[in-house]
Amino acid sequence: MFIIGMNGMSNKRISVHITKTKLMKVFKFRNDEERNQCNKYLDLKGVAYHVLLINKIGLDNKGKISYKLVSDVYKYDKRLRNRLYKFLSAFEEQIRAFIANSYNHGLESLQLGELILTNLKSGSNIAYELEDLTFNQLLQIVENLNSKDLKRIFPNSDKYLLDNLKAIKELRNAISHHRILFLYDEYETCYINGKPYNDLSNNIINLKNLINEYYKQFLVDSINDSVNDKRDNNYYIPQELIIKIN
Repeated sequence: MFIIGMNGMSNKRISVHITKTKLMKVFKFRNDEERNQCNKYLDLKGVAYHVLLINKIGLDNKGKISYKLVSDVYKYDKRLRNRLYKFLSAFEEQIRAFIANSYNHGLESLQLGELILTNLKSGSNIAYELEDLTFNQLLQIVENLNSKDLKRIFPNSDKYLLDNLKAIKELRNAISHHRILFLYDEYETCYINGKPYNDLSNNIINLKNLINEYYKQFLVDSINDSVNDKRDNNYYIPQELIIKIN
């Protein structure tokens, strides 16, 4: 993998209203196979998304950009999304497990809602009821826990816990809707060491801080390794786009 910086890139931007034919002329292709691939993906993923990604990376001084560079950045973004989704799923399971275990132990601050309680009294089981809940509904149950129980489920949390959970929910929404993370501009504010951030990197750190200790190092290693593509020795990612967490 070669890492390149943004230095030498022009400030020129492409209009999202550019036609497919004109956009094809902006790309630099290494061969016809790459040109045909571009032609296909402009139809499958849309011209506008490609333009936004190009503007994020930047054109060279001649107003051109390597198609492979745009493709590599997109692959990197998708790899991040796929890996984050697995850890967000683990985070959701962590919450379900805590709620189920707390119900079985008669946790007083647990508020499941009338419908779930009615179903449980009718013979349903807590695991089945929780499977039917959305992530947002799970968070609503968590938000009603007292401070002592919140600390049990999230030992590293602070006074910004509810804001940080809201930020994780928005990150999950972005990934679930297949949004390009490098272009996403609706991240919620999360707090890292008491300071507010609303960028991708810190939202990932926020997830790392709240996920169960068992998953933390796996998450760090997986995200940091996302920038590597062992199948492509000519893989390029701009330094400024690389996500690295500790």
